[in-house]
Amino acid sequence: MKKEILLIRHTTPEVEKGICYGQLDLDVTANFEQEASEIAQSINGFNPDVIFSSPLQRCRKLANHLFPNHSIDIDERIIEMNFGQWEGQKWEGIERFTIEQWSNNFLNQSPPNGEKFSELLARTNNFFEFLENSNKKYLAVVTHSGVIRSALHKYLAIPPNNIFNLDLHYGCIIKITFKGNNYYQVEFIKG
Repeated sequence: MKKEILLIRHTTPEVEKGICYGQLDLDVTANFEQEASEIAQSINGFNPDVIFSSPLQRCRKLANHLFPNHSIDIDERIIEMNFGQWEGQKWEGIERFTIEQWSNNFLNQSPPNGEKFSELLARTNNFFEFLENSNKKYLAVVTHSGVIRSALHKYLAIPPNNIFNLDLHYGCIIKITFKGNNYYQVEFIKG
């Protein structure tokens, strides 16, 4: 059975540049309507059977804007990575050695009281397997760059150390089409 999943990253969050945020529940900027309209044009009337959203408001707002006549399923598995004690801090204010130590082993080491990237991969892998096994044909997922990166890791076999080389802008859209027998395609609709 052919199945299409649209992965949609939230619009620009209302946060000062250089701030570490993952699970910080940020609102969106005043440009939300314009950004959301551009996303709506890019998905060109895509009418999903089910819509999933991260519980964070920057995703819920976009999901409700794009699909006002649908109910939205909130799923904790597609929340952004937890940066623990670093959440809300300026990156430049975090001890350099600590960041370097983490970035050299982010797969297996977490920020203080945060989440390892391997933990993000495990919970999102569980979510994507759930979608693969769903009897729904058209699905939309409004989420975060970390979750989208983990999907690209899964479906394109991009090594975790290279996954952050992808520039996933706010409002990016990626379509994964399953065509049966473990055959699928990944299409970047909006950068």
